[in-house]
Amino acid sequence: MSFKDTTTAKLEAFAAKTVPKLPAKVIAKVAGTPLVVDGRTLDPYIQLAANQSAGGPAMSTLTPQVGRAAAHDGFAATNGTRAAGVAVRDRNIPGPDGDLGVRLYHPSDAAGLVPGVLFMHQGGWVIGDLDSCDTFCTRLAAELGAVVVSLDYRLAPEHRLPAQHEDADAAWAWMIANTEGLGIDPSDLVICGDSAGGQMAATLCQRLRDAGQPQPAVQAMIYPLTDATATDGSIVSCADSFPLSINTMEWFFAQALPDGFDRSDPALSPALHDRLSDLAPAVIVTAGFDPLRDQGNAYAAALRDAGVHVIDRCEDSMSHSFLAFGGLSPAAHGAIGRVISDINSLL
Repeated sequence: MSFKDTTTAKLEAFAAKTVPKLPAKVIAKVAGTPLVVDGRTLDPYIQLAANQSAGGPAMSTLTPQVGRAAAHDGFAATNGTRAAGVAVRDRNIPGPDGDLGVRLYHPSDAAGLVPGVLFMHQGGWVIGDLDSCDTFCTRLAAELGAVVVSLDYRLAPEHRLPAQHEDADAAWAWMIANTEGLGIDPSDLVICGDSAGGQMAATLCQRLRDAGQPQPAVQAMIYPLTDATATDGSIVSCADSFPLSINTMEWFFAQALPDGFDRSDPALSPALHDRLSDLAPAVIVTAGFDPLRDQGNAYAAALRDAGVHVIDRCEDSMSHSFLAFGGLSPAAHGAIGRVISDINSLL
């Protein structure tokens, strides 16, 4: 991920608000020669954003603190406007090492019990926060008619794995214990996340299964990390993609993994678990311009082979992080709607 320093990011925030208002033909012209990889063509709005970001320092050269600030500013610029008709509030819940922050999204027109979603944001377990996919969460609440609990899990390197998984376990247990007070139907629960949050969704479902606990109604993983040992396919063809590159992935691993951690451990690589059966129906959506594309697609195929009902597809023109690009790209806005429709079709 290439981000400029926070001062430049604020200037780019202005551009991000202006770009979506320009006609597609203008954007395509300014973005330059269309970028084609593996037979896919990158959305010109995202290509223009990639061009703007290319001159900045790589994420892998930044400290986690500077990277978090730059990412926060960047996502704030690209998220877009919150969906109407959703009440939003922050609160704390009990965690394994003190309180955890969550952001609650309640559809204002909810009548009776509604589905409940635990959402975990992107960021390689190092960057990202409750604002990273805030607009997506409002759309999820509004369009799915669901209460969304977005988790502000602990970040590395201050807290290395499995701290993030422990926080996910605690948030899930809290949501289960408080369905009545939250207005949630306990039979309509969803575990959802994007990127590192998608990995957390996958591994949470596996831990629940392994512990003999009930599965959610749906697990939804958007451009997830599922196999940290992968070395071919999109890992190679999309190695220098925006906003996630191989160098950034390795920087995330260096910050998040304990010394000597085995990358084939299913706690990191859920696709390598020796049992993929008896898991919740899954939605897996990948992005065409993403090093993680092929492993996400492979995980979908492996789940299906194990008897799990799967809805999977690739948003060919999208990049990694597109859940946070709804305010930047009209195509990303549409892709987000399709993700929500996929989840809804399994409830």
